[in-house]
Amino acid sequence: MGNQTDVAIGLGGAGIQHSEATLTTPSDTALAAWNAILDVLEMAVGAAERTLKDPLGPLSAAPQSGAVPLPERRWQPPVPPGPLPAEARRRALALSAAQERVAKRLEEARLDVAKQLQAVASVPGVGDPSGAVYLDVNG
Repeated sequence: MGNQTDVAIGLGGAGIQHSEATLTTPSDTALAAWNAILDVLEMAVGAAERTLKDPLGPLSAAPQSGAVPLPERRWQPPVPPGPLPAEARRRALALSAAQERVAKRLEEARLDVAKQLQAVASVPGVGDPSGAVYLDVNG
């Protein structure tokens, strides 16, 4: 391989041999880590958009296998691997704008559901605990 030299990586220089062409710099590693975080956040925005289009999601379709969908795990924010690299800035800004748009639409949907629940609750007898239908006057 022409002018590529092999560099020993590992404890005391012992370990796997890598050529300089395959070595990554810390900035490449940070960019890859940030891209992975942005991928996850973009998938979450996409999932929220799908929920807005079809609130029941898999529950709206007839069950195919009888399997019950598992509840979502509580979201944990990713731990940033350091400052955002300049190469990922445009993508992060676009993601932020998409998150803002979806958050606004989710809030509008939440307010709409709250109005519907209030309307249903205002109907007499709906949601009230049922009382006794018959009164036993002989017993």
